[in-house]
Formats: sequence, C-alpha cells, structure tokens
Amino acid sequence: MDPTTTTIDSLPVSALPDRYGVARSQVYNRINALGITTTKRSNKAYVDADQLQLLDAIHTLITEQGNTLEEAAATLQQDSPVRPSRETIGQLTRQDVSPLQDSPVGQSYDTAGHLLYLLSTLQQGAPPNPLERFEQLQAIADHGWQPSTSELADILGLKSLSGQQFERYGFRFTRAGKNGQQSAWRVEKL
Repeated sequence: MDPTTTTIDSLPVSALPDRYGVARSQVYNRINALGITTTKRSNKAYVDADQLQLLDAIHTLITEQGNTLEEAAATLQQDSPVRPSRETIGQLTRQDVSPLQDSPVGQSYDTAGHLLYLLSTLQQGAPPNPLERFEQLQAIADHGWQPSTSELADILGLKSLSGQQFERYGFRFTRAGKNGQQSAWRVEKL
C-alpha cells in the first residue's frame, strides 16, 4: 500500500466538526438533510467512506457555491441516478453514491462548468428563474431598502439569520436596527 494515500473506511461523527470547521449541530443538520444513518460502535456514531463523500460534497456546495443546506441536499439527491425511494427518504446506498464521483458535485469545477451544470439543471425542470434571488438582492442593495429578518431569510432560502453580519452570494448582510419587532438588514453588493 502506498504510504502517501490514505483510505478512510469510517470516521467518527465527533471528528466531523473539526474536518469542516463547523459546529456539531451543523454536522447533524447535514447528516439529517442527506438521510444518512450512522453506525454505532462502542457508544460512538460513525459514517462510512461513501457517507463521508456525501458530507464532503454537501460541504463544498454550501461553502464554495453558496448553497443553502436544503439546496445542497436537493442537488446531491437530484444528481443520484437512483432515486432514494427504496429506503428512508434522502438516504443513499453505496451504489447510489459512487456515480457522484463523476458528477460536477463530486469534482472541483470552474465557473463555466458550474454554469453548464446550472443550464442542464434548468432543462430538467428546475425553478423558472433561479436568478430571481440575485435580482431581488441587487434591487434591495440598489435602493437601500432594509428588509426584516423573515423577509431576507425567505429570499436567501434560510430558516433564520444569526450574527451581526454575514456574506453570501456576493452580498454582505449587516444588522441595521429594527424593522417592527424584527431586525432590519442592510444589503451591500461586494
């Protein structure tokens, strides 16, 4: 065996927050969104190599592509050539996951590759205007409007917003006072 390559058979779930640089709750949210069933050994939960590959792919979609958890999970499940209908919804088997290695999700690809992937997704019946959220964000930034937390979360496809400031989709979002009982958010194009 080549000492420079390491094959991971399984990894404890407790190691995943460090692997991805996220909170433990985010790891469990991703596991649940993908329908992954962990394996218990000595009171520790483990993911196998294929499940780890899925978690790596969802991490890439969220951190590098700016997808929400729901969007990333849907993309991974949509890319699977075998729909996960014979098991718990969202749970993928070893043979379902291996084709992902050849998909754009399983690779690092450039902007042109991402656009081609987006176009192929549109041809398969994706939402009619996937750029709508960007157009809304640009209009909000251009006009200096300050949407409430629930309005902005809806546009971003998130359940809630936290922190004083964050960036996504090429925009910076900063809390800017109150909008009724909710926080108001300033939106800036980066």
